[in-house]
Amino acid sequence: MAKLCGWTPKTEHLLHLHDDRKSSSNSSCGGGVVGYDIIDHAFEAQFPDHLLHELCANGWIGGNDNNDRLSPARTALDVNMQSLLGGFLDSNNNDNSSSNIRGDESAFISREERSQSNFHIQYPYLHRLVSSIENTVTNKETDDVNVDSHTEQTIFEFDVSLTSVQLARYNGDAKSGYPRHCDRGMTCAKEYSINHNNSNSNNADNKEENDGGMQRLLTFVYYLTPNDWDAKLDGGALRMYNPSSSLAHDIVKKDDEYFDITPHSGRLVVFRSDIIEHEVMPSNRRERIAITVWLYGQRRIEVHEDHLWKKGKEEEDAIICRDEALPPILNAVLPPPLPMIPEDSTAQKQQQLIKESTIFVAIPSYRDIETFPTIQSLIETSAFPHRIYIGVVFQVDTTSSNNEVEQFTSGKEYTTHLFNKYQWNKQTNLRTITLDYRHATGPCYARHLAQSLHRGEDYILQIDSHMRFRPNWDTYLIHQLDLCHVPSMSVLTTYPPNYDPPYGPGVHAETRGTILVPWKFDKKDGLRQKGRLLNDQLSNDSNCNSNIPCHLFAAGFNFFQSSLLDLCPYDGKLHGLFFGEEISMAVRLYTHGVDLYTPPMTVCYHKWKRNALRKPTAANSSTGGTDEEDDDPTSLGREASLNVVRSQLRGTGRGLGAVRTVKQFEDAIGVDFETRELSPGCENVGLDDDAFVSTSTGQIMIMADADNNNEASDNMANNDVSTVMSLVSQFMGNA
Repeated sequence: MAKLCGWTPKTEHLLHLHDDRKSSSNSSCGGGVVGYDIIDHAFEAQFPDHLLHELCANGWIGGNDNNDRLSPARTALDVNMQSLLGGFLDSNNNDNSSSNIRGDESAFISREERSQSNFHIQYPYLHRLVSSIENTVTNKETDDVNVDSHTEQTIFEFDVSLTSVQLARYNGDAKSGYPRHCDRGMTCAKEYSINHNNSNSNNADNKEENDGGMQRLLTFVYYLTPNDWDAKLDGGALRMYNPSSSLAHDIVKKDDEYFDITPHSGRLVVFRSDIIEHEVMPSNRRERIAITVWLYGQRRIEVHEDHLWKKGKEEEDAIICRDEALPPILNAVLPPPLPMIPEDSTAQKQQQLIKESTIFVAIPSYRDIETFPTIQSLIETSAFPHRIYIGVVFQVDTTSSNNEVEQFTSGKEYTTHLFNKYQWNKQTNLRTITLDYRHATGPCYARHLAQSLHRGEDYILQIDSHMRFRPNWDTYLIHQLDLCHVPSMSVLTTYPPNYDPPYGPGVHAETRGTILVPWKFDKKDGLRQKGRLLNDQLSNDSNCNSNIPCHLFAAGFNFFQSSLLDLCPYDGKLHGLFFGEEISMAVRLYTHGVDLYTPPMTVCYHKWKRNALRKPTAANSSTGGTDEEDDDPTSLGREASLNVVRSQLRGTGRGLGAVRTVKQFEDAIGVDFETRELSPGCENVGLDDDAFVSTSTGQIMIMADADNNNEASDNMANNDVSTVMSLVSQFMGNA
């Protein structure tokens, strides 16, 4: 992908629609067709307000006198008049259907104006929006599909010099909308299903609509609505029609399948201009303002006959051989597998549910070369790779001269290897957002963005970007969560043991579990926690499958049913907060009635040694690029975030539930937040002393602390758990 200015939607995923070349019998959406995606908070929280102010200041949107540059769109009168004139002129090229009747006021921000040398100065926010969108595609995207003895290759060629930008406003009269249509005209779906080529669209809203055979391929809609927009009271939804019903739109007139997208402020909706039919529903009481950006290109299909297909197969085999030369992350160094579910009649139903359940893995990644090895580990060690969906928030230097975006976000060699070996499809199973690291505001915002990539999978696993997994981790976690008293209100979480790249933890890796316990208060009154290593009897007894109650939360490893996202999502407004995110989530979950547990066995491993790129520099020390609690308490709102957490621990902060109280939480973990005192024995979390590895072994704890970050020794043995005690002290939860 090209360099990015803010994020990237799954452009590749949107382009690779195979419904016209594959059977759709097993899918209600035309063979797995997906033609749109939704990205919330595509930019920072204040971006929509700044962009709206910028448009107002430059006269695009006026004040109360409505003195602006927007004009009424195509009305019913316009359609009737064009139809009448068309009759006189015997014109066959005009699309006079009612679907082109619009109730908005709009204007195109011309290419001529956007090409001015000072445009980025006059319109910094609009320029950033458009350039970010343009940079989500390369000049050419390809998609190969094997059909019998030949290969069909779909080629998408983009020309960003033809990008068009439109500002539109619906006045909120509960009447004005835009009937069902396609952004390439009413014939686009039919063209797609019958012809494999792009033919020129006859529909032209203005001079920017049709450019020498280039067609609209991708539509991006960014909403500038009020922050408190209500789906029911305000309306104005963007109704997206199922591509399968769109392909048959000339036959199917009733019971069309659709999905309504609420136009929340800062929401970006992306869809195929040539495939997805959509409709703008009337807004009921307030103005609905949006910026639409269209990317133009050509779509063509090349057919490679048998001899060419064989040549391509030889090249593919060469790729596989090259991929086998990748670091053997999980071959000779595979850690011991986790136990599978017993195959007996009583477990048969659960086995089936476990096999059919889907898992979404949320990963924030900060300039981390270990991200794709982590993804490879997830897939290679899962019992059912096809059901693993991954969402990554890449935080990288998008202006780097050494192409850091490509280095950290492409992972082509890894994903090609996974597809060839495990049929794990990057285009359908990997979703990404790319954020310039200068705009990173700490782990909470990054984890919040990662959760926004969830698309309805049954379970969610939240991890860091530098981890390795034991075989069968997916079935084991689902099984262990199901053993909880109320699985839907439970979370499995802990600090994993250490591993060292590139080869992972190894065959002699630590398999005993760890449990989170209170440790101490820091200088900012924050409660620190540590992980204590459990003994063999609790961890590795095959007859002891019970999870261990634990009231503390590990941000870098937690597993739960996706319904908890609605109850207790990550707070994306806790900017600059590194120490404090975990106790905040712990008290929120507890007061909502959610129980936390640690699995009896180690499920995965974490690289605790600090990422060198996270060290403070002149460039990132004021922009969230470091995990240090620096001397400036106001950096990126850190002090405000800490105050939110302090309020939560006093029982008054946002996000708390009403099922249990903060006082009960204090009693449960043995801590008094007001006096900053820990109760004697609280580090045992209700277990006997002999439940933990003896202190004499030097293998007691795994600490998430940055106070002693100069004391680690890089010369410790890789598989000695005592390594963790020193290495973790260097590390703070990456995001």
